[in-house]
Amino acid sequence: MSIHIHNITKTFGNFNALKNVNLEVKTGELVALLGPSGSGKTTLLRIIAGLEFADEGEGSIEFHGTDVTNRTAYERKAGFVFQNYALFNHMTVAENIAFGLRVMKKPQRPEREDIDKSVTELLRRIALEGYGGRYPSQLSGGQKQRVALARALAVGPQVLLLDEPFGALDAKVRKTLRKWLRQFHDETKVTTLFVTHDQDEAFELADRVVILNEGDVQQVGSPQSLRSDPANEFVADFLDCVMI
Repeated sequence: MSIHIHNITKTFGNFNALKNVNLEVKTGELVALLGPSGSGKTTLLRIIAGLEFADEGEGSIEFHGTDVTNRTAYERKAGFVFQNYALFNHMTVAENIAFGLRVMKKPQRPEREDIDKSVTELLRRIALEGYGGRYPSQLSGGQKQRVALARALAVGPQVLLLDEPFGALDAKVRKTLRKWLRQFHDETKVTTLFVTHDQDEAFELADRVVILNEGDVQQVGSPQSLRSDPANEFVADFLDCVMI
């Protein structure tokens, strides 16, 4: 599922969070949104998800050629994974993963047996077979993040959006999960965007990296091209490169 972002602007009072942002994400890509705090990364991700909306009359968002600018998050079928997991503590792991399927409207809701099969398959994919009966309080941070990812994937999202997915984890767990997520993406091929302020994370995981600053896209490219050919002084300074 490709994503086309055209001239998106977002203001909060007198603050310009995004300024005429344009971006194209190809089907099956894994793209990182990278930049300092306040650069607009999370705002852009939330607008793509339908959790926020751009300024009225400003720009458009298309999923695979279909205009979704005014559609809700539910209508866009975008899977969103929050930094703090946002799991339901009173539900088991299996119930958390199945939640999105069980609250679907009746015509689209799968049969109970099909939901159970989907949960079993997702538990296998996230390497947590046998954990379905546990509660979030019984899991490590890395396990919770994998459950949050499985819950987002359960409803068959057109795109997967992750907001600093490893920000709450310690360095060793982050490194392990980065490798796991890259392998997971290569298996599923779901178009994925993730927000991070960690350069190593972005460069290790992403096919392409989008560098933002003060609501503007500064440069988009592969990790190798960004470091070898920074577009401007900000990018060079941010990545600690030397411009030639």
